[in-house]
Amino acid sequence: MLLAGVLSHKGYLDIFDVIMIAFVGAILHDLLYWSIGKKLSKTNKKKFLFVNLEKLGNFLCRLRVSNGLYIFISKFAWNLNRIVLMASGYLKVSAKELLRYSVPASLIWSVSLVSMGYIFAFETDILKKDLKTAGLFMAGFIIAIIILENLLRKMIEKRANKQL
Repeated sequence: MLLAGVLSHKGYLDIFDVIMIAFVGAILHDLLYWSIGKKLSKTNKKKFLFVNLEKLGNFLCRLRVSNGLYIFISKFAWNLNRIVLMASGYLKVSAKELLRYSVPASLIWSVSLVSMGYIFAFETDILKKDLKTAGLFMAGFIIAIIILENLLRKMIEKRANKQL
């Protein structure tokens, strides 16, 4: 999405088309993983790939995934998103409930990532001259995302432990 934002700034792509494609793709992604979870609940499987569905289901029941806040928040946490979506389907959260939180989260996600790429494109001409600064900037951005994701995961685990 960042690269698409940069390419739209350079005139290779239309920014509104990129945002719409990203938005639709994010919604389809959410529905796909939700439907996987829904199908798994019908088969009564205990494990899927490396995920123990019983433990995951119990964990997410304690977190009350059905309130939708976790569906919204998970859109911004790379690893947590797919698990929360699958668990939502596994716990039989309705598609209407899923979309109620997924649509605004996907819109915010797609607009913010494409916009960050578009804004970053202003700096690419400056950063071409100083590759060391560009590398440090990208490394700092990646580290910040990883730290935010870990903080979010710890907050969720802490809340789950309080509910026990």
